[in-house]
Amino acid sequence: MKLLYPAFIICKMAYKWDECYKQLNMKATTRWGIIGPGSIARLFARDLSLIAAPQEIVAVLGHSEEGTDAFADEFNIPYAYTDPSRWLEKVRPDIVYIATPHPDHFQHTLDCLEKKIPVLCEKPMTVNADQCQQLINAAKANKTFLMEGMWVRFLPSLQLVLNLIEEGRIGNVLAIKASTTFRAMPEDGSRYFDPEKGGGSLLDLGVYPVYLAQLLLGKPRSIKAIAKLSDEHVDENCSILLQYRNGAYAMLESSLIAESDAPAEITGDKGSIKIFHPWFEKASGIELTERGEGKIIYPCSWAGHGMQFETEEVLHCIAENKIESELHPLSASLDLITTLDEIRRQINVEYPAVEAVEG
Repeated sequence: MKLLYPAFIICKMAYKWDECYKQLNMKATTRWGIIGPGSIARLFARDLSLIAAPQEIVAVLGHSEEGTDAFADEFNIPYAYTDPSRWLEKVRPDIVYIATPHPDHFQHTLDCLEKKIPVLCEKPMTVNADQCQQLINAAKANKTFLMEGMWVRFLPSLQLVLNLIEEGRIGNVLAIKASTTFRAMPEDGSRYFDPEKGGGSLLDLGVYPVYLAQLLLGKPRSIKAIAKLSDEHVDENCSILLQYRNGAYAMLESSLIAESDAPAEITGDKGSIKIFHPWFEKASGIELTERGEGKIIYPCSWAGHGMQFETEEVLHCIAENKIESELHPLSASLDLITTLDEIRRQINVEYPAVEAVEG
């Protein structure tokens, strides 16, 4: 077993960051607005400091005055609002990052796009395909950039995996096994178990393995899913089988009530790749097995949480006047939520608040 490529080399292999940094440094300070000042937004805000080009958060919109003011104080944000109708009165950010609960993504994103303000919206971008299509239409109509915050797509670890597959190191992909699990505490008010907030394991966690499967294998020919539902009728865990016309398949799982440290496994006809836990965040390493060649371990490490990589892609796209990313296009977001819709249909999970608005 060989140990190769320290993390900083993996980063350069994945993205050629030097060229990207030169381009970003040519720009003036990017002024961000943030909607949803929670734990994910905190990680995002901290990772902004890791970008070579200057970044500034100039406005934040939150639900509670106390939480919003605390977030503004922590990151020295001059404008803090809890009224959606007023938050863009004094400042117009260059781009808005949205990290609210899933059902709120649609309206916040649409409001920004209609004002021609670019948006990076946390995954899943919407709770159903109809909403997603409406946002895609709005982005195109307003010629304004939009990207779903599928941050794992831009992590150096996944970039390396894609490079290895593209080089033919494991041959044709035959099977994927991946799970994303997290033991959430069902305390009062937890969004994880609240159907009004898009709760359940699928949209919060299952979105990652489903995305991995579709990134590597495309849209499935058939979908089969089962789940354990809570008393509130959200999925506490979910098991998914995706099958493809070429015979490939993906066995996927998400859970809010059990934890696993299993790697994501990608099996090809010439070898395999394991992305060690937590494969959907900062993986501890990547193991490549080539038939007849043994195993190679690639360690993974980078500064921060890793959200700076998707942010750099957004800045690069906006600098080139694009309305979507070629690495994570809007069609990929639509394909993803379409699959998630079918899984929800099969496990009989609905979101009453969304349906009431749309109905």
